[in-house]
Amino acid sequence: MWNRILIATILVGLVSAFTTSYAANSDDSSDDISPAAVKALESHDYEQIALALFSAQTPADIAALTPEFERLQAKTKPGTRNRNSSLSISDWIYASELAIKIANDQKLSNKMKMDTYLRLQKGDVLLRRTGVLGCKKWIVVPLCQFWAFMYEHSGIYYGYRTQKYPEVYESTSNGGVQFTNISTWREKNLYVGMHRSTIEVNKIAAVFEQLINKYGAKRQTPYNYNLANKYTDKALYCSQLVWKFYLMLGMDVDSNDPMYAAWLRLMYGTTVGNYVSANAVAPDEIGLSSKLIRVATGWNN
Repeated sequence: MWNRILIATILVGLVSAFTTSYAANSDDSSDDISPAAVKALESHDYEQIALALFSAQTPADIAALTPEFERLQAKTKPGTRNRNSSLSISDWIYASELAIKIANDQKLSNKMKMDTYLRLQKGDVLLRRTGVLGCKKWIVVPLCQFWAFMYEHSGIYYGYRTQKYPEVYESTSNGGVQFTNISTWREKNLYVGMHRSTIEVNKIAAVFEQLINKYGAKRQTPYNYNLANKYTDKALYCSQLVWKFYLMLGMDVDSNDPMYAAWLRLMYGTTVGNYVSANAVAPDEIGLSSKLIRVATGWNN
């Protein structure tokens, strides 16, 4: 019963309303808006603005595009936006089953025990959401209110490195690629998923060091605001970093799951939904990967 309540809450909350617009830093000016964002705004066209938003170049792009996107998005009820699209009843069925599939056989009401964190292994993927409707920590994950269904952030567990506490290798909008204290993943009101591959531990350790050498440990690689550009190495968002790591290990963990794509189409129409699902690698898509084993999921105590 709890599972159904949570799924209904997520679907109703995400389909019927959006969170407050992303607020850019005070030092961002209109001069920082990319030409692509300017062109999209001048078009006053929903799809052009949506595509530009999901391909934002800077925080200024996000701040400029979000209000117009929300205004135009609200004009048509979700799921009916593109009346000539291929949206169908199957999309609704897929979306309604999405939460359970992401959590797999774990109950969505599970509590995460602290000793579960002690059993983490190097290379394990961590996924998290904030609260029942998720996506509240925007300073870490810009735009997640629009593309996060279950999970809004991801990282790779490293273990003990140079500090006296375990660390997670991740990318946030607060500096880009870096190591952070595992305590940030143990905070209350976080729903956390732990996922593991069957790749040999020694190989994971060796490739992990290659990953660090490539992208740095102290914010050398900036954050990638362009969700729909997963291929670039010049900047990385959280799940893009996870995806790159596993590609180096010979495994593609971008599931491109049809359920997630269906949800995006219901939210934003066929063109935008298919564009995002094909060109982005969202944390939800990592969570849906059949190539990773779910070790545990649950709410932190």
